[in-house]
Amino acid sequence: MIKMGEIRIKNITGIESEINGIPKFFVIHEGSGYVIEIEPETYAGLQKISEGRKDDLTPEETAKLKELQDYLNQLPPLNLEYNEDYGFLLGGSINVSQACNFSCVYCYANKGTYTLEKPKLMDKETMRKAIDFLFDKAPYGVSIVFFGGEPLLNFPVIQEGVLYAEKKAKETKKPVFFSVTTNGYLLTPKVVDFLLSHPFNVIVSIDGPKEIHDHNRPFVDGSPTYDVVAKNLKYLVQEAKKRGKLGKISVRATVLPEQLDRIYDIYHHLKTKFEVLNVGLELATLSNNVVTKEHIDTYLEQLRKIAIEEVETFGELETVVYVKFKQIIQDVYRGRVSSFHCGAGKGSVAIDVNGNIYPCHRFVSMENFKLSHMDNFEWEHLKRFEPQKYNFFNHPPCKDCWLKLYCHDFCFYENIVYTGKSFIPPALKCYYARESFKIGLWLYARLWDKYGEEFEKALENAVPIPSSDPERNTAPNLRREEVEDIEKGKIRTHQGHNLTRGDATDGEGAG
Repeated sequence: MIKMGEIRIKNITGIESEINGIPKFFVIHEGSGYVIEIEPETYAGLQKISEGRKDDLTPEETAKLKELQDYLNQLPPLNLEYNEDYGFLLGGSINVSQACNFSCVYCYANKGTYTLEKPKLMDKETMRKAIDFLFDKAPYGVSIVFFGGEPLLNFPVIQEGVLYAEKKAKETKKPVFFSVTTNGYLLTPKVVDFLLSHPFNVIVSIDGPKEIHDHNRPFVDGSPTYDVVAKNLKYLVQEAKKRGKLGKISVRATVLPEQLDRIYDIYHHLKTKFEVLNVGLELATLSNNVVTKEHIDTYLEQLRKIAIEEVETFGELETVVYVKFKQIIQDVYRGRVSSFHCGAGKGSVAIDVNGNIYPCHRFVSMENFKLSHMDNFEWEHLKRFEPQKYNFFNHPPCKDCWLKLYCHDFCFYENIVYTGKSFIPPALKCYYARESFKIGLWLYARLWDKYGEEFEKALENAVPIPSSDPERNTAPNLRREEVEDIEKGKIRTHQGHNLTRGDATDGEGAG
């Protein structure tokens, strides 16, 4: 059985999430940011109140509602403000290559060149300037993403950039972290050894089984690429295991609408064939009206199958593998909430092959969104990215959405594609975000049920999820010590708790 529901009453939202005949119920409290699992009687009482049937409450429902209200009254206020100042970065992406050896069918970047007339690689001087820029603007530590096109086409410059950045880190006493997003074709043993010898997160794009991948991600001449990518990925995983760095490796599949009924197959293939601990799947960004509600419902049905498998395999793997669910679980457990949509053009920026600065890698070469150049940058230039004046609290539909504190599906670039306005998300994306969050909450509760202390231990020891988007891990409104905690992977503003487990008074204060 599948049943998903929600109830809005003032500043709380009751959520019902039933999968595989197992119902779970939750409350999201906007005043504190807490997510709390509740009992069926509590949810039934909330439902009656929302329908104006307060007189129909049973004595048990009344008691449960009072218990909930007493608990909510104890919670510290969220005290979450949106800081409009621009004073530091946490990092950024560097387009070391605006060229690519693949010709992916859904590529938004004109085969990796963006809008350049011909492919171009970043030179060493520009790379050093980009690193100097990020170190100068990031006071607490620097997150650097090497991006493209295909970044490994410019591997010598990446090597030099990493060594230069590590030298800067020692001189400035600022930690530095690296990520690279690659199609995997050039992951030779030499490249793998270098990446694993330095503090890298490695994200490999692979779209699932051979027939899907080769359709989506052919070589420039149209020839298949799966066999080479699969071989290289297996080697990368093998070496990462030897060095205790498997958690730093993730794979990411991009899916076309007609492939959404294969989401579970893709996930299972990547998880079992390559034995990775982080699998991400995303729907390709396409033109408006291509994706329908039927597509999204198919997507959600596949995610429910994934959630059921995650429960079954957690005991062996000691982790959730599907990245979106992992993100939801970690956010809820650690109370990682935010008032802003993402850090594009605020907590991080993108630097193209010529040293131009954009809000993020999705906007590279879009002239209307060029913010500055490294050589003449001033903080005021970031305000040219006007969408950042919008946050979760000052514009519809976000300000009225119960998911706003935990939403990771808002993207300025995708909004432009689908609605024509950077600050207005498409309705289908919002529907997907809310429904997939409900599935993630169900998984969270089921893992508590089945694994208890083992699950909590895994949450305590969880490392940051590898990401190709530094802005997804930035929080420009946080205090310095919280920024440092983010960079160390241990930000913990508060912790949600479960009323049915008797730990309702153990929570840390909301940040």
